[in-house]
Amino acid sequence: MKNKQLTTEYMEKHCSNSFHNSKFKSMKKQSYPQLYRQKFLLAMLKRFNGTLNITDFMKYVFLTEYEEANNKKFYFVPYKYGPFSFQVYADLRRLEQLSFIKFDETISLVDNNTNYISLLNDNDQDAINTTFNKYFKLKGQVLLEDVCNRYPYFTIKSEIVNAKKKSIAINSNNSTPSIFTVGYEGKSIDFYLNQLIENNIHLVIDVRKNPISMKYGFSKNFLSKTLPELDIEYIHLPQLGIETQKRKNLNSINDYKRLFKEYEISILNNCRTSIDTIVQLYRVKTRIALTCFENDVKLCHRSVIARVIESNYGITVFHI
Repeated sequence: MKNKQLTTEYMEKHCSNSFHNSKFKSMKKQSYPQLYRQKFLLAMLKRFNGTLNITDFMKYVFLTEYEEANNKKFYFVPYKYGPFSFQVYADLRRLEQLSFIKFDETISLVDNNTNYISLLNDNDQDAINTTFNKYFKLKGQVLLEDVCNRYPYFTIKSEIVNAKKKSIAINSNNSTPSIFTVGYEGKSIDFYLNQLIENNIHLVIDVRKNPISMKYGFSKNFLSKTLPELDIEYIHLPQLGIETQKRKNLNSINDYKRLFKEYEISILNNCRTSIDTIVQLYRVKTRIALTCFENDVKLCHRSVIARVIESNYGITVFHI
């Protein structure tokens, strides 16, 4: 039984002591996932009769979110087969771990008798029903072509869209050489990736000391693998980061000002070669972004890096 998920039958047969029995009972009571957006995915799958392939499922969720839903739960990025959401994919894998779905070449509900749609608010129920009524006859290549024709932005990274259409979409991007900064606080990974794509970023420079995040999608491992698939390079310059310990107990603007003054004196003054590297990369890649956590650039050390670049090189840095 090693590494095998415990089935209900196995649990009832083998969990004989009171501790295991109480634990089993609490597990049985967990009928639904805690996150609303995951309930939304189950409801979508339920409305489409409990089974879909992953490509069609992505397109139906996309159409619901971008055409019908009042409040987006997911954002999508241009990817190999049109619009794709890394968050949707991660949530599906989580639902698989929780045994709500089976996920191989197709996605299917483990329990197709549960009315997951009733777990949603009225607006989302209506949105899913509208999408189903409008598009349930479209599947596979026909569905994909319909979505790509009506949403050309989501074709710019596609492997299946003709070169002319892709060229038109790409050429609409700004190409003026620029340096940007961007934080990911309060953003989903798909929203963040769209910011990079929409600003035609060619290179992301991670200036965190420790590029690990509890928030899905923002650790170095994910970014270093995913960004190149979107034609965006990734490098990490940990020497430009600030130790986590020094970022604790920052309760006022003055606390941040003191920290950043110390940072500029003790770290940036000793990392001039790293600043030179950023400028050299900018001259080669033309559109680059410095990234860190804080959404408010005034509360992030990347603002100090930007100020040094502007002062020493005369390059204006824009904050996304």
